[in-house]
Amino acid sequence: MKITVIGAGAMGCLYGAYLSEHNEVMMLDSYQPQVDAINEKGITVEELDGSEKVYKNVKACLSGAYHEASDLVIVFVKSTFTDAALEANKELFHDQTIVMTLQNGAGNDRKIAKYVKPENIIIGTTKHNAMNKGFGTTRHTGNGVTTIGSNHEAETILKKVAELLEAGGFETVVSDDIQRIIWSKLFVNLSVNTFTAITQTPIGYMLQNKDAWHFARRLIYEAIEVAEEDGTYFDRREVLESVKQVCIDAADGYSSMYQDRMRGVKTEIDAINGAIVEQAKLYGVPVPYNSLIVDLIHAIEGTYEFQKKQ
Repeated sequence: MKITVIGAGAMGCLYGAYLSEHNEVMMLDSYQPQVDAINEKGITVEELDGSEKVYKNVKACLSGAYHEASDLVIVFVKSTFTDAALEANKELFHDQTIVMTLQNGAGNDRKIAKYVKPENIIIGTTKHNAMNKGFGTTRHTGNGVTTIGSNHEAETILKKVAELLEAGGFETVVSDDIQRIIWSKLFVNLSVNTFTAITQTPIGYMLQNKDAWHFARRLIYEAIEVAEEDGTYFDRREVLESVKQVCIDAADGYSSMYQDRMRGVKTEIDAINGAIVEQAKLYGVPVPYNSLIVDLIHAIEGTYEFQKKQ
């Protein structure tokens, strides 16, 4: 299958590398040194057990400069760049193109629907975790299931993509209630991602400090109330246990938002906690903790310029 991955960051490189074993894969990215490194030496994946493998079959191109239609497009750019990335690469899409988003946050499928038929859109989440080391190297810091689904009748394409992912080494589950899965991933991101970015700690810190976990629990409870007003109901205890398990499984890993802060780049806060705040306004649900966290992250982003001057 001809696959194009938009976004050659940590997760994009992980999926692109694995899938290149049995498919023709093109990586698109806006950072020229990353594109050059992939073309020169492929993608290097450092595994949890200390081993590493170089995937040389994968190719790369600057975003917007590749004009061949694809069978499958996987979107892995940050949510804040989704609109721009899709517009720059709209020539990738034809009537039969399947587009899959495994991005953080909510609402990415609505952006994709401007370019392809809604029934050709797959939305999902992954419990894999990776860290971008730059120049075509990604460190695989956590394993897990990839869950995919659709808001439309799409049994055929879901089966096709699930088989492709499985062949690439990704354990995959097809869900008939993907919105519940998206919310569940959002609960993790709005607590773990944001708070570890603020505290500059590994993911496991959330469980090691009672004050950190207390704050995370408040963020999650607010989001659950918004989800319920939106029509998806959750057992609070089960949600907390699920988030705890993520902290255990990826204890030594670093969240994507932490990595953004370390690199001094804009985060996805508006598509994560910000999405909760905007959705809460529709239903009149108070979300003071999530509103605070959005302001705090934006305030931290505002310090980047000061840090550059030091």
